[in-house]
Amino acid sequence: MEDYEKIRTFELEVLDEAHVNYAFFRYSEAIVIPYLLQVYGDTERHRDNLIANGYDAHNVSVYLNNMIHGIGHCIRWMRKQKQPVLQDITDESPRQLQEMAADFLGWGTGYHMIAQEFVTWSRGIKSAIFDEKNKSITFLNPKDYDYYSIYDKQLLYAERMQVVYLSYPHEQMDNEFEEWIKDIDFSQPPIANHIDWSKGRHSKSYPLLYAKMSEVLLPELQETTELGGYSLKELRQFYALFFLNFHFIRWIEAVLDAKKGQNLSFGSNPLYLSPPKFEKLASTITGLSTDVTRAIILDLTFNPNNFHTSVTIQPFVLSSSGTYYVLPNLFSQLEPSRMILGALNKGSKKKIYDKLINRIEKFNLNKLYSSVTDFSNWTSYLEKVIKYEGKQVHPDLIIIDTVRKCACVIDYKHFIGLITASEVNYKMNELKKGMTQIKNYVEILSKVNNIGTLNIEGFTIDGLLITHKPMPVPITNEIDIPVTDMATFINKGTSVNNQHLHELIQFFRVNENPKTIFTEFESEIAVGEWRVLRSQHKIINAN
Repeated sequence: MEDYEKIRTFELEVLDEAHVNYAFFRYSEAIVIPYLLQVYGDTERHRDNLIANGYDAHNVSVYLNNMIHGIGHCIRWMRKQKQPVLQDITDESPRQLQEMAADFLGWGTGYHMIAQEFVTWSRGIKSAIFDEKNKSITFLNPKDYDYYSIYDKQLLYAERMQVVYLSYPHEQMDNEFEEWIKDIDFSQPPIANHIDWSKGRHSKSYPLLYAKMSEVLLPELQETTELGGYSLKELRQFYALFFLNFHFIRWIEAVLDAKKGQNLSFGSNPLYLSPPKFEKLASTITGLSTDVTRAIILDLTFNPNNFHTSVTIQPFVLSSSGTYYVLPNLFSQLEPSRMILGALNKGSKKKIYDKLINRIEKFNLNKLYSSVTDFSNWTSYLEKVIKYEGKQVHPDLIIIDTVRKCACVIDYKHFIGLITASEVNYKMNELKKGMTQIKNYVEILSKVNNIGTLNIEGFTIDGLLITHKPMPVPITNEIDIPVTDMATFINKGTSVNNQHLHELIQFFRVNENPKTIFTEFESEIAVGEWRVLRSQHKIINAN
């Protein structure tokens, strides 16, 4: 048997069956799922303490993100469980149950990290060494990739999302929460039982938060846009009011932690609701009809049959027995734009999203075009048709600097943020296609004499690929076409202010000194008698 077959056999017979050896797998999903969510919530509540004790904030965020993915795998295993061995938990203390849940979720988290290695290996991105004697599998990163750049883009993405989060009306919310908290009877947990769920609709924070959602959730589209059972306006309303109420619960948890310490009975408790009750609660929170809330809830319900989805984009967990489990702490931490776009892309609404993407790309392309005309005297063409030797191409954007005799041909790609290794692989391939396409544009423009009325004979021709968000993925070195994101391009272009166009493009091509210093290390995850070894990077210095 070749090593490839041996690794696949390990995956099927050892890796994919390891969860059955964990004590918590013996219990029913009605016990396991809420405890999994609670363990995550309690861990997330320790975030500030971990950072205060010297852990890097980004490394902590990566670990918590892996935990969320781990929840998804644990739920999949529970949904496949034929018959739980144990139904009664009266013999176990809450502490013992939490420890079993943490142990099970720890494996789910480790499984997620290993699964990412298997996906990238199976798709030819990484290589693997199979050592049967020492019972180990070592996954090796591909060579000739700039990992500093990849992780810098990860940090840039996180930084921008944090800026968005901080732009929410936190001061107004905190002021109102000071009044809301007076209605909570702390002698009768849980918190959710004492909340007036309709209060948010009449708050001063809500219109401010809704206005922010108009900037965050599909800002390229009219609020009347239909998304299948609900409009974009109703979706923004749903998210804003859910966030407001769930953020209040998280705020109370933080207050209690500060006063009495972590792991209180109040903190990180998920809501347990039947579908009709959840739809009715959502209607009370948002003021929307139950038909609308049902449609939105369905799109945000975790699909255990899709290996490549995640609780980060589908945070509502429905058990096979028909109970919804919703963790307010988790929902209020998720990036709304990525959650909504991911949910639409993964579920039954993909056809609707596919129809909208052209409008979204067109909106942002027009924004790029307008930014160029605003910050320069360069000549710009939007989707200009270029004919050469019987061929016809129409790049998204062409910029021409007639003074310094140079031009740049640009294509825009509206990629959404990455979640899984399969999406990394897809984006790598799409970026390579885009870079190849731009290289072809550059070759054609270097041979034509005129674009419109402008003579460009002898001009320097550059190419550039622009994505909507920073794309922290390995980019091939085979094609010398720089890649940047929309905000970076606009910000840098504004600062250049009519300077050399070629120098602007060189800024995106030449790797600057990394803003953050990473160190590579080999991590080990035990799978029964086996060990899986993988390369990781951690921050040792951030500027």
